[in-house]
Amino acid sequence: MRKTALFCQVVSVIMGILLASTLALADSSITYDGPPKKIRFSVYYPAAYPVYEVGLSKWIPMVEKESGGKIVFENYFGGVLHSARDGFRAMASDIADITTGYPAYQPGSFNLCLVADMPFTFTNSWTAGLVMEELYPKYFKKEYENNDVYLAFYTCTSNYNLISKKPVRKFADLKGMKIRSFGGVCSDMLKKLGAVPLMVQSGEVETSFERGIIDGALFSDNSAASFRLHEIGKYSTDLGLTRMGIPYCMNKKTFDALPRDLKVFFYNKLRQGCQIASGSYEIADKAALAEMLKAGVERIVMAPEEVEKCRRAVEPMWQEFIDKNEAKGLPAKALVKELRELDKKYSTWTPDQIFEYVTQKPIQGIISF
Repeated sequence: MRKTALFCQVVSVIMGILLASTLALADSSITYDGPPKKIRFSVYYPAAYPVYEVGLSKWIPMVEKESGGKIVFENYFGGVLHSARDGFRAMASDIADITTGYPAYQPGSFNLCLVADMPFTFTNSWTAGLVMEELYPKYFKKEYENNDVYLAFYTCTSNYNLISKKPVRKFADLKGMKIRSFGGVCSDMLKKLGAVPLMVQSGEVETSFERGIIDGALFSDNSAASFRLHEIGKYSTDLGLTRMGIPYCMNKKTFDALPRDLKVFFYNKLRQGCQIASGSYEIADKAALAEMLKAGVERIVMAPEEVEKCRRAVEPMWQEFIDKNEAKGLPAKALVKELRELDKKYSTWTPDQIFEYVTQKPIQGIISF
């Protein structure tokens, strides 16, 4: 996506959040004096993708600097080591140390983790990342670590909106539309809205959209712009139906091999990484929407009564989620209650407040060591 003045402004917001940390000297609690420990960071997206360019590209050098050079990153972009779907396999094969580990891409392996993808769940991505990490040790850790990985951090995207070739102004307009889904809960949601979900990986969406295989795609604004979808579809409907939980998994062998002081340091930096990465989606959305509008995309905001029709259509999914998981002996009812309470609690906090909170009081128990 071409740089704009607005893009530069929103990048400065992330830089402001990081300022206190980046000005710090090496962490004085690190006593390890051996050679640097290498972290292989591998992702399917390019270095210009917003979550990296706006967020993680600032976090990685911060970690390297504050570790006094004892932790260094080796970055791999564009899926050169493995596809987006193969994150867990990459950990098992020991070819990477941190990568995306998507529950949505293999929903059969997950139960409670899928709550992050449910409709109308979180107020914003900063809150979502914090809530998912707070709930992780109690509700998600066992099923996530069943994939023989640790959790690095649990990011959540900004809201997914619909970019399409035809205008979608009413609930009824969704009926019969072939819409790109990221699978799992998202597909169930689209069915309840009367649409036809088609599972398409991110890197294949542009071609599928151009060829008419799909009529539209659910994406955050920054992702839609990054994949140039606004050059194909000229209508963007502000649905805000869902967001996608994108946890990054950590190679257990690599983390376990770190000396104790580097484990503590890196664990705490991962908590900051969660906020920087999650927040980058919301920040980049602002620049992306400006870019799309400039390119002639019409932004459609549904009337409140039409949004309410969407909400009513997907609301049964929550009880289905609870019933399905409670039948397996999983505490889904308690999870949903606690999730909603925490989202309400943190929804009024600013990104700066949340970043300061996870810095001063890092959530414990995400990795046991």
